[in-house]
Amino acid sequence: MSRAIASRRVRRAALALGMALAAACGAARLPAQSAAEPALPSRLGAPARAAIQSLMDSVRAAGLPTGPLAAKAAEGALKGADDARIVDAVEALARALGEARAALGPTADPSVLDAGASALRAGVTPATLRSLGNAGATPAGAPALAGALVTLVDFVAKGVPAGVASQSIEQLLRLGAPESRFVTLRSQVEADIRDGQSPEAAVATRVRTSVQQLGAPAAPGSAHPPNPPSSDPSTPEQ
Repeated sequence: MSRAIASRRVRRAALALGMALAAACGAARLPAQSAAEPALPSRLGAPARAAIQSLMDSVRAAGLPTGPLAAKAAEGALKGADDARIVDAVEALARALGEARAALGPTADPSVLDAGASALRAGVTPATLRSLGNAGATPAGAPALAGALVTLVDFVAKGVPAGVASQSIEQLLRLGAPESRFVTLRSQVEADIRDGQSPEAAVATRVRTSVQQLGAPAAPGSAHPPNPPSSDPSTPEQ
């Protein structure tokens, strides 16, 4: 990648990203980030390093987590991707983080934004991500929502349609499932697939069991009607 090409890409990406982040974040106060940040891969050429650093500066200025961008660059380097592909992947992730913030709100935890960006890139729509974020606004908090989104991405990667996986995960979030429930669910589905079940069937079965264990409310009309009051006030109701 030449310096001229890298420079043009940086200016174009910074402008587009800045506009997207400004729209997504507005003037809201954003959660603080950790000072620790993974270093960029040493094998990156100077133009690619400058391009990625410029993106990270824009993302940091908007209050979004930069760690995922550095991690994405490291992943690309580990897989042997060339510099241009690594920069493309980091740019795409930066855009997804901005879109995740727009869907999840300006106070979303960095871990939730990272998982939300992955969900969007896996095919989940912004509207669905927003609904999942609302469902995850429970006492279980950010760890549960982040774990739910990680589980959703895992299911889609296994071949479960994004819509089906999203509905299953949202159902559990609305029941207040904690982070540990999603960790267990991923391992159970993985084991079921190894045993020969289709991914979609494994998810459906395990989610149904989880819903029962979490004590889902009965469906409308399924509750027993109350006993009629006794005609004798001295006789207790049966």
